[in-house]
Amino acid sequence: MSKSIRRNRKAQKGTDFWSIKLPRETRNYVPQLLALATLIRDPEKYGIELPVIANQPYFEIVEINSQIDLGSVVELSGIELADFTRLNPAFRRSLTSPQSSHNLLLPMGTAQPLRDMLATTDPKTWVPHTEYAVANGDTLSEIAARFDIPTAWLRERNSLKTDRLQIKQLLLIPHSGSSGNYLTSVKTGALEPDYYRVRSGDSLWSIAKKFNTSIKRLREANKLSSNTLQLNDRLVIGSKAAEVKSEHVRKLSYRVRHGDSLSLIASRFDVAISDITGWNKISRSALLQPGQRLTLFINALKI
Repeated sequence: MSKSIRRNRKAQKGTDFWSIKLPRETRNYVPQLLALATLIRDPEKYGIELPVIANQPYFEIVEINSQIDLGSVVELSGIELADFTRLNPAFRRSLTSPQSSHNLLLPMGTAQPLRDMLATTDPKTWVPHTEYAVANGDTLSEIAARFDIPTAWLRERNSLKTDRLQIKQLLLIPHSGSSGNYLTSVKTGALEPDYYRVRSGDSLWSIAKKFNTSIKRLREANKLSSNTLQLNDRLVIGSKAAEVKSEHVRKLSYRVRHGDSLSLIASRFDVAISDITGWNKISRSALLQPGQRLTLFINALKI
């Protein structure tokens, strides 16, 4: 912004927000904030009735210095899941990251049980885990993908200095203590895609045989133009009975970063590649450009 101002000043042009050259993201969100401020300042003028919000603190902050199961936090605090998600939208998994401390926001008056638990228990008990014995051919990244957690979490949980593994070595796999996904609202009768992550040695034929379907159905469901698969691709392989409440579905405008691919973005937001291509009317082979905007519909409460 400073460079744009200096450039305009040197060219004897205006240096206000509307005159300087800015990135598209900045150019878009500032007018939106100004418009919102205008509506709040004079709602009657625009025929808007604003909700009444009490002039008092609504939430309190709890600092977490170790990885924790968010399902346990919700249960211990006795709050509604939707309230927790609205206050903590950054957490997409049911576990916090182990690499840094985190601030959790909880409605006023609900945080003390959590503070008591943090003060009286061993942080190692804040996240349940499963023991896994390393088998021949296993790699750390493949094990992480199998259990749907970041590789860095495995390193941190097991104090690993390198990614080298030994056969029969026991690894602790962190997971949520809730039955199923604590961040999902399930109703029978509706259908939601069931996904499969492509592993080394997989082919469309082997996947179709494994899930009792056909290659043609797999290609149609995932909009594949060939039988070629890429490692760690997420494929739609069927449907399962489940429905996420519409109030938890969030439309997201995602800005493509350097190194992004459809596969990486699909994995990051737990959606199918075919969903992304359908929402944005692009082909599976489309090259993504840094700065490009993609529309995503994500479940704000889903891992």
